Amino acid sequence: MGIALALAGMGCSSSPAVRFAYVATGQGIFAFRMNSKTGAGSTIFGSPFVTKIAPTTAASPSSVVVHPSNHFLYAANQDTSSISLFKINSTTGALDEVLPRTALVTPAGGVGLAPAVMTVDGGGKYLFVGNQTTNDIWVYSIGSSGALTFVSSAQVGASPASLTLSASDGFLYVPVPTFSAIYVFSVSAGVLTQVGTPLIVNGGVGHLGIDPGGKFLYVPNPSLNTLTVLLIQADGSLLPGPGLFATGTSPVAAATNATGAFLYVANSASTNLSQFKVDTTTGTLTALTTSVAGTGTNPESILVDPDAKFIFVINEQSNSITEFTINTDGTLATTGNALQLNVVPRSLSLTR
Repeated sequence: MGIALALAGMGCSSSPAVRFAYVATGQGIFAFRMNSKTGAGSTIFGSPFVTKIAPTTAASPSSVVVHPSNHFLYAANQDTSSISLFKINSTTGALDEVLPRTALVTPAGGVGLAPAVMTVDGGGKYLFVGNQTTNDIWVYSIGSSGALTFVSSAQVGASPASLTLSASDGFLYVPVPTFSAIYVFSVSAGVLTQVGTPLIVNGGVGHLGIDPGGKFLYVPNPSLNTLTVLLIQADGSLLPGPGLFATGTSPVAAATNATGAFLYVANSASTNLSQFKVDTTTGTLTALTTSVAGTGTNPESILVDPDAKFIFVINEQSNSITEFTINTDGTLATTGNALQLNVVPRSLSLTR
């Protein structure tokens, strides 16, 4: 199963001294208090927070998403096909679940199974959920209390690996590794409409990176050790870009810095990050000639924090999240900080 990352508040104008970080794992949601200047993290009292489904049984969330308001957190419970809503204590970062949970059942009787990846739009109006057994995307509107109301759904050919919204929230891009394909949907008031036919990409598809300017989509190709750059058209459709660019071994995820001038790729088999300078006119990538940014074992997801100061990398096999700072020239430097867990991290989300 792919690991999803979510980020709240990409457009924040000021940085708080402390942020809260939440990690979905098989033992519940681990919570950390993060120093926004140094990146150092400390465990929040009560962590991990669990979603109890029986007196002695807890759901194991596969994905977490912080609402842009910082008031709520959503957790996808893959084993019970439900979404949990938690209130975030603004002082301590502790989580308090709001019941009842949202079961993936529509008023018309439709059923979604095994929600595994999620994202939320920048305005906090809609939650997008990817279901890996029913091979579909569900969209919920978000009420003022955080409550969810089903809006629409759309099928994809096989399990969705991740969900990536354009900066305008007008388009949704969904990689489907089974067919090495990318589905494109336009989004209007929470309704998904497929744009064209799925685009087949040679070499496989990983977690997508997207240009904040809306020009380029970056596609890791795990079986070719390359990254494909695609051009985003006005209608959201994709065309071939400047070509393939060499990465490390088994690239699985990509992310840009806040301006889109630099691109970072997580290489699962070579336990490092590839670093590139982006030609923001053509999308051409130039590898940065710096020392390799080493990660933990099997990095699977990559996330840039709201201020674009830090990069966080989920390492599946070493049960850790490593951290880097972004230098002014786009290169990465280790902070010396890491979040070490005793269980596999599946998803990470930060308050803004």
